[in-house]
Amino acid sequence: MIDQEKSQPPIMQGRVIYVLALTTLIQTLYPITENASTAVLVGFQMLYFLLIVAGILVVRASPRNFWILVALGLLWIVAGVYYALNQTEPVAQLAAYVVIALYQAMVVQVLLRYIFTTRRVSRDVIFAACAIYLLIGAVFVGVFGALDIVTVQQTGGHAFRDSLVAATDALPWQHIVYYSYVTLTTMGYGDVLPVTAWARSLASLEAIIGVLYLTVVVARLVGLYASHEAEHR
Repeated sequence: MIDQEKSQPPIMQGRVIYVLALTTLIQTLYPITENASTAVLVGFQMLYFLLIVAGILVVRASPRNFWILVALGLLWIVAGVYYALNQTEPVAQLAAYVVIALYQAMVVQVLLRYIFTTRRVSRDVIFAACAIYLLIGAVFVGVFGALDIVTVQQTGGHAFRDSLVAATDALPWQHIVYYSYVTLTTMGYGDVLPVTAWARSLASLEAIIGVLYLTVVVARLVGLYASHEAEHR
């Protein structure tokens, strides 16, 4: 039986599921932004805005994390709108990728700390564990996107090659989302390939993190559950 953690920070109770739900929604609905109008892109940014709010609510009990996420959230809104209005500008693309990666990495850090300090398995712990896994993939979307833009500026070539995109064309961010989760889950279809040393290094890192995360977190949750059961025998 999964019990609600009575000793956890009150703000965590019932809030983490919003982070999980919004992250899942964003990573599922992103195809609607391909070849979409500016209005659709701006509307899609509203999902990100809601995710910002959900993340801030989760960390509200920690003043330091709260203000860091507020600052990153505001930067995210500015960068997201700027990108929606200037989709082909490298500066707008780079800003969006970097800020999104930083914000989501901060949420991952907060949720990881929650999982590894709690003493009992609860619904929120399960939701947090699932949200972290999805957010890891989202963080690497920003990392891969920023790397590709920097690579183009420095060498004139791209860091990734997609069988559906001409070698001279930039990889759409929607394709990077797909590539990140294929890499995280180690499916490796081979339709999108890292072609530079840094791209290959980061892709390997994401795959390793994905495998280790599942191993360590599952062990943690099983251990907590077994410990709780032993206390009630």
